[in-house]
Amino acid sequence: MTGKRSSYHHGELRDALIDAATGIIREQGIEGFSLREAARRAGVSPGAPAHHFKTAKGLLTEVALLGYRQLGEYLARVEQTGDAAGDIAGISLAYVRFALDHPGVFRLMFRNDLVDRGDPRYEGTSMSTFQPFAQAANAYRRTEGMDRIEERAALFAVWSAIHGMAHLVLEEKVNGLFGVASSKEWVESHLPTVLKAIWHTHARGGVQSSS
Repeated sequence: MTGKRSSYHHGELRDALIDAATGIIREQGIEGFSLREAARRAGVSPGAPAHHFKTAKGLLTEVALLGYRQLGEYLARVEQTGDAAGDIAGISLAYVRFALDHPGVFRLMFRNDLVDRGDPRYEGTSMSTFQPFAQAANAYRRTEGMDRIEERAALFAVWSAIHGMAHLVLEEKVNGLFGVASSKEWVESHLPTVLKAIWHTHARGGVQSSS
């Protein structure tokens, strides 16, 4: 993208810088990101990102918000079948696949030091992203809403399990345990079976299921 062009129509430069930052994080991880590199990729002056986003955190917040929307698309594509344990397994698989497909962005999304969670869009975007996730968890636990602490605790337990799986996959901690060469291979060949075994076993062991 370097030198692609030095002038943009109104609004285009902002999007170009977000695309550049996302590309850097996708290829090099958070460690490779800098405002200067984002500007270089977008083909603009080093001061351009600061003009539009003020700080690196401002630009990284835009990348994280985009990541939440993309994760929401992954989760929304999971077909709800009415089998509560099967549905939560499907949501879990989509969550882990997103993390594996977008590892840098996934890690960024949960970095308090790099993302401005006070941004007025953050709460709405993240809550909307996890709506399919919350619905599947509620069906699995036979609860409704998130008003009572018991309902939030149930969702927290499910999310913790799935989020932990995603990080273990990214750090390739499952390879030796299951005898596979790569996390990608494990996700495609083993994870669907593992998830179904986990959630159906929990349901039979006393966790309520609608199936």
